[in-house]
Amino acid sequence: MQQRIAKFNRILKIREDSRRNEQAILAAERSEERAVLSHISQLESEKAQAIQDFSTTGTQSISASDLWFQRQFIDAIDGDIVKGQNSLADVRMRISGTEARLVERHRDVRIMETYIDHLKEADFQEQLGIEQNELDDVATMQFSRKGAY
Repeated sequence: MQQRIAKFNRILKIREDSRRNEQAILAAERSEERAVLSHISQLESEKAQAIQDFSTTGTQSISASDLWFQRQFIDAIDGDIVKGQNSLADVRMRISGTEARLVERHRDVRIMETYIDHLKEADFQEQLGIEQNELDDVATMQFSRKGAY
């Protein structure tokens, strides 16, 4: 029984390692999500500043090409924001998949822990039974010796 318990403990260790790897992947993906959100926020503030600069040029005399370049700059920022949002959606999809795998790994670990606990309990009960049989044998021998006198 001890060999069986040791075997399942080794399997449990492998499953725990797998769960830790998924946790590390999830942490990295969440960090990536925060970085993308920060980048999008920065782009949105740049866009707001560019729009404000564009709206204040109406009071100044400015060439049409400068106006066009300012508008192109705003459009470029919009394109970067869309790319960032797409990237964010991809990261969130990966996070969702990793969370699902992590839940599955955690469930596998819990199942294995429960099974090992049952094996240990069965081994303990078996040992108690063996011990009780030995005590019964000793008591029977003691009783038979005293009865012979």
